[in-house]
Amino acid sequence: MFLKRKRLVMSIIRRVAGLAIVVLLAASLLPAQKPASKSAEELRPQCLGNPNAAVSIEVFSDHQCPACRQLYLETMRSVLADYGMPGKVCLTYYEFPLRAHKYSRDAARYSQAASRLGPMQWIQVADALYYYQPQWSESGEIEPVVAKALSEKDMSQVRQWLKDPKLEAAIERDLNEGTRRAVRSTPTIFVTANGSTERFTGVLQYPIFRRYLDNLLTR
Repeated sequence: MFLKRKRLVMSIIRRVAGLAIVVLLAASLLPAQKPASKSAEELRPQCLGNPNAAVSIEVFSDHQCPACRQLYLETMRSVLADYGMPGKVCLTYYEFPLRAHKYSRDAARYSQAASRLGPMQWIQVADALYYYQPQWSESGEIEPVVAKALSEKDMSQVRQWLKDPKLEAAIERDLNEGTRRAVRSTPTIFVTANGSTERFTGVLQYPIFRRYLDNLLTR
């Protein structure tokens, strides 16, 4: 009995250690966090992955859009882990809140504020917003969802940044960019590689998208 318990404890320790290594590896592979800036550079969307990658993936998304939720949780989260973090692609998310969604603009503001903290915090907030979308899209209670994803210190900073007019300017920038590219619905995805850009709308299944990316990367 003692030996069985010992094996179980050691198995749990190995699993926890493995998860810690994955988190540390992800943090090391994402772009280094930069301090908040008042320049126009601060308003640019972050590249999650390698800014110099041969393949660029740009997603125009609405946090309250069910299809955007499915795309993020089932496809783009895996793209980020398998291609973004290893530096194979540059994955960029643009805020594109639709007027038909009552709370999407507020969610976009929290997302923008989290992006100022750094890429890892943006991912944590995106995970929470998309995962708990069915709840907050009904109640409008977004802040408790975001607070679950961040430390108290980071959440305090987000609350301060929510008062900054630059957040609205950043959202408008993304909306204008989407309008310039004739984005009409969410999610809309642009993939640029080898000098050409392809456009996709709706949910892309990960196994299919993975084969597509692998083909681009081997050209």
